[in-house]
Amino acid sequence: MKNKKLLAILIFLIMTVITYVFLYRKTEAPKLNGVPLIVEDKEFVIKDSVIVAPQDNFINSNSSISTKYKIINRDLVTPIDAKNQQKAVLLTIDDGPSKRTKEILDILNKHNAKAIFFINGINEKHNKGVIEETYKEGFAIGNHTWSHIDLKKQKDVVTIEKEINRNTELIKNLTKTPPLFFRAPYGESNPYVRKLVKEDGMIFMDWSGAAKDWEKSTIEKDVFINNAILNLHSGSILLIHEHPWSVANLDGLLTAIEEKGYTFIDPKDIIE
Repeated sequence: MKNKKLLAILIFLIMTVITYVFLYRKTEAPKLNGVPLIVEDKEFVIKDSVIVAPQDNFINSNSSISTKYKIINRDLVTPIDAKNQQKAVLLTIDDGPSKRTKEILDILNKHNAKAIFFINGINEKHNKGVIEETYKEGFAIGNHTWSHIDLKKQKDVVTIEKEINRNTELIKNLTKTPPLFFRAPYGESNPYVRKLVKEDGMIFMDWSGAAKDWEKSTIEKDVFINNAILNLHSGSILLIHEHPWSVANLDGLLTAIEEKGYTFIDPKDIIE
């Protein structure tokens, strides 16, 4: 009887030791950082008690790979990768800065949409700080000449150079970055203007669609939106201005564009 009790105690002790060792190894093993683990022919790594795959085996869900674009014929944005089929448009806003710029920024941010603000330097004196704020919020500042003159009608190259260069200097001083984009007022230019812009390292840009908000009829929301999306296509460069009615109808326009399955191109992804 006594021997049976000793045997039972011995078995109990042996089982306790085995159980303890098993549990200890089960809980402590994941702390062996950097140890490779083979599961179904795939190698994983134990790190901070979590099994993770090697970096080249997965894409972090928080990472994003931006599509890069280029400008064709001054009025079309096309992806560098021809296989990219994403529907996207570029928003451009002319003739600022103005007292309405901040409201435009709020609407764009609501839709997670970026844009190029083509500014006239002459407007800055009455809207101090607006250009800097626009740039800080991640929007591109484009050169639209100093005072919005018709460059095509100018015979004096000195006047042309002053209109463009003075605006460039203002943008550089306020944003610490030279403008990458240029748009001629009224879309009017000549070979000399285009040559000067190219030498200055800027991309000359027209537009392929517009809300036509220089027309009084665009005070009506439906007219404004229909004008802008009439010939909408992937790669469209849309033009609007900082008029009060344009700001009032902007949210509706962006919603209509999104409902058609389009996203908005970030100007920082335009590389040529």
